[in-house]
Amino acid sequence: MSNNSSLPDKIRNWMNVKGIKGEVIRIGEAATSSSAADSLGVPLAGIVKSVLFIDEKGKPLLVILGGENKVVQTEFARMIGRKKIRLATRDEVLKYTGYPAGGVPPLALQDDLEIYVDRKIGTKGIVHAGGGTEEHILKIDAAELVKLYCGRLIDVPVRQI
Repeated sequence: MSNNSSLPDKIRNWMNVKGIKGEVIRIGEAATSSSAADSLGVPLAGIVKSVLFIDEKGKPLLVILGGENKVVQTEFARMIGRKKIRLATRDEVLKYTGYPAGGVPPLALQDDLEIYVDRKIGTKGIVHAGGGTEEHILKIDAAELVKLYCGRLIDVPVRQI
């Protein structure tokens, strides 16, 4: 396993190079949307999560969506022309994103990763997302993510959790 302490710096450096405004901060617990929201004292809607799926051919795809939502997998797979998708394992998350599960940011990802962004995050204002480890959070204006992923915004089929 790689040295996780350098991952928040990797995100900071990537944002600096790209001119993206945001802040990576250390908090108590950020492994899940719920634990991050609790640690920060914000509602689940203030969290943006990055969820990795694997399709029927073993190809990874990442979905960026609000923490209060869960992807409706069968509808989403059909929408993007896949037969089926499944949640990635912890090992797959690290392999395909470069970050451990619970710390995957919505940016500074591997260039060849297929990414879909739920259009609804653009209405959120300041949000908190994975910051590279289970103890770090990225604080960013959702407008920065919309700008970054303008060609990848779609209406991801979701249900509230």
